[in-house]
Amino acid sequence: MLTLFAPFLTALLWSTSCSSDDSGDGSTDTTPTTPQPASYDIYVAGYKTVDSKAVATVWKNGTELYSLTDGTTPAWAYGICVDNGTVYTVGYEEQSDGHIIALLWEGNTLKYTLGTSGSNSYAMAVTVSGGHVYTAGSTTVNGALTATVWQDGSVLHTYSVSPATSQARAVAVSGSSLYAAGNLLSGATQQVAQVWKNAEALYTQSDGTTPGDIRGLFLDGSTLYTAGQIGEQAVVWRNGTPLYTLTDGTGPAEAMSLWMTDGTLYTAGYYTASDLEEQGVVWQNGTQLYTLSDGKGSGSLPYSIAAWGSTVFTAGTHFGNGRHAAVWQNGELLYTLDRGEAYAMYVVPQYE
Repeated sequence: MLTLFAPFLTALLWSTSCSSDDSGDGSTDTTPTTPQPASYDIYVAGYKTVDSKAVATVWKNGTELYSLTDGTTPAWAYGICVDNGTVYTVGYEEQSDGHIIALLWEGNTLKYTLGTSGSNSYAMAVTVSGGHVYTAGSTTVNGALTATVWQDGSVLHTYSVSPATSQARAVAVSGSSLYAAGNLLSGATQQVAQVWKNAEALYTQSDGTTPGDIRGLFLDGSTLYTAGQIGEQAVVWRNGTPLYTLTDGTGPAEAMSLWMTDGTLYTAGYYTASDLEEQGVVWQNGTQLYTLSDGKGSGSLPYSIAAWGSTVFTAGTHFGNGRHAAVWQNGELLYTLDRGEAYAMYVVPQYE
């Protein structure tokens, strides 16, 4: 499986999260029935390819909103959140010395450099809660890449046990509780799927005999759902216990993102098809709902999902005629964006 430790592979996988009291992975949905919006503003973060280099980019409703970097060195946007009209985006950029550094933008302006020069750091997800901006990722601590949560640009928590490497890929906040999820590799065991709460480990969701990882999390009241993989199987957990095994393990697969609405749990992920191309899938309560295919044999890889009632949006990468950032609505292509990839989506519902 691809991992963050190979940062220049453009099929790096992830799922983002945003505010626990707003739309986005990490939301709290406690209403019996979600009102159906009149329309939606769809923000997407990822990269476009310019002169063979990745340029961190944000799109809105199918059109580029702005580029975050100038293309001098490769850069990728991996997480996005919209809070009261302000767009926050996180990602990372290769430096002139070859190191990678984590960054957070407010609008199209760099707000925080999260890592330190001369070492590697990565920002993968962002959420806003209580007037604070939280970022999940990893930074180098004593020579080892270590799962990290930043608050307003400063390190809040680092998660690891020595000697170990770890990565935080998703974050959510509810009241005084902060959740981060990703993976931990310690000693001679395989990488395990890991959830942290505030400063401590909460759940280890795999046993270390086969690789485990978490890509997405979603808070529904006091219930915590996580999505990822164990070995080559896509898995969804509820409060640390397996809820759905989505694939049979005959080929690489992974659950990337979740969304709960009106008691229905939607999951986006992929499995590897017989032609060795990733096939994007949306599952509903553990059962395949549809594949994200254009009917022409082109694969796809979704990274983010959001839903209101029966309207389901998915963002990711479409492989038709090269890699393109894309958004699907109810399984059909809604937007094909620039050549590149879409790693995060944030949907703002509009009500009349």
